[in-house]
Amino acid sequence: MRKPRNVFILLTALAWGCASPANGSSPDVVSAPSAAGKEMASITDSLRLEAGGARTLVVYFSQGSAAKRVAEDLALLFGADIESIVEKKNRPAGFFGFMKAGYQGTFGIASPILPPAKDPSEYGRVVVLSPVWSWSLCPPVRSWLRLNRGKLPPAAFVTVSGDTKPDKIVAAMIKESKAEPRVVMGFGDKDFSPENRSVYVGKIAGIVEGMR
Repeated sequence: MRKPRNVFILLTALAWGCASPANGSSPDVVSAPSAAGKEMASITDSLRLEAGGARTLVVYFSQGSAAKRVAEDLALLFGADIESIVEKKNRPAGFFGFMKAGYQGTFGIASPILPPAKDPSEYGRVVVLSPVWSWSLCPPVRSWLRLNRGKLPPAAFVTVSGDTKPDKIVAAMIKESKAEPRVVMGFGDKDFSPENRSVYVGKIAGIVEGMR
């Protein structure tokens, strides 16, 4: 009789792990992607474009708009190439997609992805962005890092989540890629709100400065 109860507890924990306890809305949650970052001013209203520098690649996965927004802002400032990681199979919507995402994140499962179009070893620097699923590295990003293990140029590892600190996720990114990042940054749900615009801009500026 204990097994069903234990399974229920595990599934409940995974569900909460994919959501943001702070306000019930988390960026890049498979069942209900947040609109965080969708209606924001252009980053060039606050920061100047980078002149010259190494050729840059920005890689990200996003089911919602948050990680995508950070990736697009960084690509704009660096004049970078940008690539979205694409899974081979579309994730089911609703509860079961939500639970599968939490399960894969928790147990370190790397989901199959389409072959990347761009080779990071051909660039002078790379920025890799991952949403946080169940307090863990996003499965498609795990796959991309494994695929490019040992061949990343100087890198920035960036996380986007409801309220999870980047430490654990970045540790997983380092393990999968065998690369020590030059810059580590974590964006939380609150950073995308208008009243925290200065925080968001400051974090973007920190990534740019660290990768010069």
